[in-house]
Amino acid sequence: MRTSVEKRDLAHYPFLPEAQGLLASRGIKVAGLSGSKIGCSYLDRAAERVITALDGKTVYPESEDDVVSDIITYVLARVLASASKDKRTMDRLCKMEASRVYAYFHAEENELLKKRVCEELGLELGDGSLPVIRYVELASRVCDAKWRLINRDVENGFVSVSSDEMDVLIAERIRAILSSGLPLDIPESIAKEYLPWSDRILSAVQERTLVEFGAIDESAYPPCIQALIAAAAAGVNLTHSGRFSMTAFLHNVGMNAEQVAGIFARSPDYNPDMTNYQVDHILTNEYTTPSCATMLTHGVCVNKDKLCESVSHPLNYYRSKKKMLEKMRMRDEAMAKKAETAEKENPDAPSPGP
Repeated sequence: MRTSVEKRDLAHYPFLPEAQGLLASRGIKVAGLSGSKIGCSYLDRAAERVITALDGKTVYPESEDDVVSDIITYVLARVLASASKDKRTMDRLCKMEASRVYAYFHAEENELLKKRVCEELGLELGDGSLPVIRYVELASRVCDAKWRLINRDVENGFVSVSSDEMDVLIAERIRAILSSGLPLDIPESIAKEYLPWSDRILSAVQERTLVEFGAIDESAYPPCIQALIAAAAAGVNLTHSGRFSMTAFLHNVGMNAEQVAGIFARSPDYNPDMTNYQVDHILTNEYTTPSCATMLTHGVCVNKDKLCESVSHPLNYYRSKKKMLEKMRMRDEAMAKKAETAEKENPDAPSPGP
């Protein structure tokens, strides 16, 4: 069993100060990288790392013999994701990186390194229980009802946690720590220097959004979202649940923050500063559209139609409704084309009656 920390270990855990120290010892700085061939190759790999995360993959292939490249690529990927200012991009990058780190951590046999990683992440490998406060902190973002404190065995201020459950909490802690530092505060000079690579990422974001949802089609919005938009346009002061649900949904189907704010601009008492603040706050902290069950709980589920009965999420409604509308449009276009062809072939034929 190894007891020392090797360079390859730092590629597995590139957030460790030792990894940053390795970059510093090589004289590698974030600013000015685009001015060299090797720097551009680092930026290319970093952009690929972010795009890999956008594709929903949980593993990024490390180079076999270039530890420095793997570490700088991790750093630059976080810079580029921050420069994109896209919350979904940052979340997916953190999800991929957390999955990768956890896989190494779970299989780690170097006890010294494992202890070092725990210290850096503020993790505590307990004996089957956690203090209540610590448990609530770790489990707060795990959605399953079994993680709620009311459903747990609590004794003398400690919550019982199985080894499998501890694994889940450790993985979530890693994701939370990696997410907590984003977005990074990127100097304008670096943002400008890295623009070709951040633009490449934003193009990938748009492409994948279009693949997933296609062009935005308001006619395919579920009844709840249509009602919220109508209420906002009428100047109704939406509840937090209503604002959050509408904003998250619109962002999910491809709208950026400016476009979402434009929906609120339909309101007679539109306040640009307040609206931008609220939209940015929701997109920064929470952006996943709530499920139909959650919408119902918060009184946001209204005007249910037949399609609502067959879906459990507003985004599933949107996908299904878009497909239905596209089929109807294709059918109507085919019928119109057929009628046009028939008219050209027989111009003297009487037109069909009403």
